[in-house]
Amino acid sequence: MVGFWNDPYDPGAMPRWLGRALAVIAFVVPTVLLGTVAAWGVDKVVHTDQVNRNVTLAGISVGGMTETELDEVIDRIAADTAHDLVTISAAGLDIVVTHVEAGITIDRDSIRRAVFSAGRESNPLSSFTSWVGGMTEPVDIDASFAVDIETATEMITATPGQVRLAPVEPGFTMATGELVVSEGEDGVYLDPRECAEALAAEVAFGGPPFSVDVPWSPMPPRFDDTDIAAAISAAEELIDNDLPVSINGNRAFIGKTTIRRWVESEVTDAGLVPVFDEDRVNESLEKLLVGQATALPEPNYLVANGVVTYGITGDPARTCCGDGSADLLYREAQRDGLFVTFLPTRLVEEDFGLERIKALGVTELVGEFTTEHSCCQNRVENIHQIADIISGYVLEPGERFSVNDYVGERTREKGFVPAGTIQQGHFKDDVGGGISQFATTLFNAAFFAGLEFDDYQSHTIYISRYPYGREATLNYPDVDLAFINNTPYAILIWAEYTDTSITVQMYSTKYWEVEQTDQSSRRSGACTSVETFRSRTDPEGEVYEDSVIARYRPGVGLDCAGNPTPRP
Repeated sequence: MVGFWNDPYDPGAMPRWLGRALAVIAFVVPTVLLGTVAAWGVDKVVHTDQVNRNVTLAGISVGGMTETELDEVIDRIAADTAHDLVTISAAGLDIVVTHVEAGITIDRDSIRRAVFSAGRESNPLSSFTSWVGGMTEPVDIDASFAVDIETATEMITATPGQVRLAPVEPGFTMATGELVVSEGEDGVYLDPRECAEALAAEVAFGGPPFSVDVPWSPMPPRFDDTDIAAAISAAEELIDNDLPVSINGNRAFIGKTTIRRWVESEVTDAGLVPVFDEDRVNESLEKLLVGQATALPEPNYLVANGVVTYGITGDPARTCCGDGSADLLYREAQRDGLFVTFLPTRLVEEDFGLERIKALGVTELVGEFTTEHSCCQNRVENIHQIADIISGYVLEPGERFSVNDYVGERTREKGFVPAGTIQQGHFKDDVGGGISQFATTLFNAAFFAGLEFDDYQSHTIYISRYPYGREATLNYPDVDLAFINNTPYAILIWAEYTDTSITVQMYSTKYWEVEQTDQSSRRSGACTSVETFRSRTDPEGEVYEDSVIARYRPGVGLDCAGNPTPRP
C-alpha cells in the first residue's frame, strides 16, 4: 500500500497523466502566486509616490498620478462644484444658495489621504487583497467637502426672513390718561450658528447635493419687568409740571393732564424709555392753540394788456405746529418745565397759497365799462384816487362788496380833494366830489358781469356823460354801491384810467351771458323813473331776468313835486 500510487501494474494505482498534472499544478500554483506577490511588491515600489493603479476620484481616473497631478483634478472638481446648490429648510422658509455662498469648499487634505491610501492598507494581506481586487474593479473615492462655519453663519444672518416673527417688547401707554402695560412675547427665528453647524454635519456625513432641515428657535424680548418698571418711573417724572409754550408771539400753558396722554414707551438704542407720541402731541397742540395761526395771504393780481398774473401779498400763513414740537416739549419736560418752549410753526399752504389763488379762477375778462370826462379837474384827481384804492380787490364767491365799507369816508387825509357833488338837487363842491363817475363805471361793469346788486342809487339829476337809467352815485355813509358775487369763481376788480377816461374791468371765469333786453320809463310826480331790464343766462342755459331803476328829478334845485329845494 505504501507504493500504491507508483505501481504501474497495480490496477488501483493513479493514472500517469493525473500524476503529471498534479506535479505541474504543484509547481505552477506556487510559482504564479509568488509571481503575483512579486508583482504587487514591484508595483508598490514603482507607485510609492503615485496613486495606485485603477483608482478613481468622483469617477475620474487618477491611478498613477502624482500629488501635483492629483491636485489639478481636485481643482477641477472644486471649480465644477463651486456653484452647485445647497438647501437649508425650515418650516415656511427655504434658503437656496451656492456652495461658495454657504462656505462649502472641497476638502483637499481629506481627498489626498483617501486617494493615496487606496490599496495601501497597513495590513499586508489586506493591502495585497485590495491591490488584487483593483486589477478587475476600480477603487472609487468620493469627493469630500468641508464647511466654513463663520461664512455659513454670516450668510444665514444676512438672509431675508431669518426672523420669522419678531419678539414683541413689553411696553406701556398713557393715551387714555391711565397707565396701560402690555406684556412682551417671544419671537421665532433661525439661529444662524445652529443652522451652520447642522449644515456642517450634513456635509461631513453625506454627499452633494446637500440639503438640511433645521428647526425655528425662540427669540425672547430684550426687556423684562425690571426694564418696564424703570421706564414707568422715568415717565412719571416727565409729567410733574405744566409746560409753558409760545407760538407766533402768543403764550400758553400745557397742563399735566394733557401731557400725561402724550406718554408711551419706545424701544431705542438706549433701551426701553418713555417718549412723547408725536401725533398725539400735535393733535393736542392744534386744539389748544387753534387761534394762534396767522392769516392766509391775500392774492395779489396784476393785469397788463389784458393778461392776468398773480402772486400773494404778505407772509405765508403759519400755524401750529412744525416738525420737532414733540421733541422740544419732551426735553423741556425733562427740565421740569423751567423754560418757555418756542414751538416751531408749519406752513398752512405748502405752495404759499398759489394753488388756492389759481383755483379762484381769475383768468379772463367777464365785465368792462368805460366813461369819459374832461381833463385836469379836481374831480379827476378824486376819480383816480378811488380807482387806485379799489383796483385789485378780489371778490370771493358769495361775497358782498360795499364801496362805503371798503373805502370809508372820503377825506383829505386819504388823498381826496373838493370837487362838484349833487346835494339836495344842487351842485356843490365837497371833498371827494366826482367819484360818482367811478361808481357809475363800476356799476356798469358789474351789470354786464351779471352780478347781483344789493344797494345802489342813481344820481338825482341825469348827467349826459352817463348811460341813461343805468348809473349810480355815492355819498358816505347813506348812499352806497354794493353788489354780490353770485358765481362760483372769484372776481378781480381792476381799474385803469387816462386824463380823460376811467375804465373798470372785472376778471374771473365766464359764468353769465348778459345782455340789456329793454328799458322803460314812467312819471312819478315831476320825477322820472327809468327801469332797465337785464337777461342773464347761466352755464346750464337757465335764464334769469332782473332790472335796475334810476329816478331823476325834473331839474336842478327841484323835488319830485316840482318844488324848489333849499341849497345845502
